Formats: sequence, structure tokens, C-alpha cells
Amino acid sequence: MTADFEELLESGFAPHLLGGHMGVQVISCGDGKARLRLPFRPHYLQNLGVMQGGVVATLADMTMAWAVLSAVHPRPAPTIDLTVSYLKPVVGQDIECEATVLRAGRSVASARAEIMTTDGVLVASASASFLVREAPAAR
Repeated sequence: MTADFEELLESGFAPHLLGGHMGVQVISCGDGKARLRLPFRPHYLQNLGVMQGGVVATLADMTMAWAVLSAVHPRPAPTIDLTVSYLKPVVGQDIECEATVLRAGRSVASARAEIMTTDGVLVASASASFLVREAPAAR
């Protein structure tokens, strides 16, 4: 991992950005893989007392995006497709997501992810595609 990517990763979880606001923690990120943790917060619950599916999907998307960025940096790669399969409800627990890049082509990258409770119970799986763009011009 380059110093430039490490700086990008650190700045990506600043408090004013979604990941930082949600309290997402980077466990590992590099070489086409990423693992992020989301601490439980009561306001992530929906009316039936389980974690809202959109919160789980957001963590999956974020983790896969960072895995892809670790493989294609300095090129940006926004999400173009996201599929999440929910397997079990999350009730009052932190969750972690582990993502792996399946393919990082010149124009499209794909990744898969597993979302689990911190005690290892698989609660969802996800896959996504990312549009690999040209690196921004140096300033």
C-alpha cells in the first residue's frame, strides 16, 4: 500500500463523511481486499428491533469499494451495481464486512462481500460492480 493510498484511506473516514459519521472502523485494506467494522448504534434499528437493511448494504458497498480502490488506485471506481442477500437479522451487535475483488479490469471491477456479526454469524452476502475511471489529472 502506498503512502498516497494510506492517506486516501484515512481521509475517507473523516467525521464529516458517511463512514466516519457512522463510526466505521478499518480493520484492514489492501491488495484487493478490505475488512471494515460497524459498531452497533440503537438508531440503526428499524421498527421490528433489527438492524435496518440499508445500514448493512451501506457497509457492504463501502467495504467492496475500498477493496476495489486498493486494487485500482489512483483511479476512482464508483459503484454501478449492488446486490445484497439478507440471511439473518442483526439484533444489537456490531457487524464486520470482508470484501474481495473478483476482477479489476480496465473499465469495470467486480467484488463480493460477506457481512457477519463479530462472533462470526453470517448475516448477509453482497456483490457489486464498479466503473473504473481515469485517474484525475495531477494538480
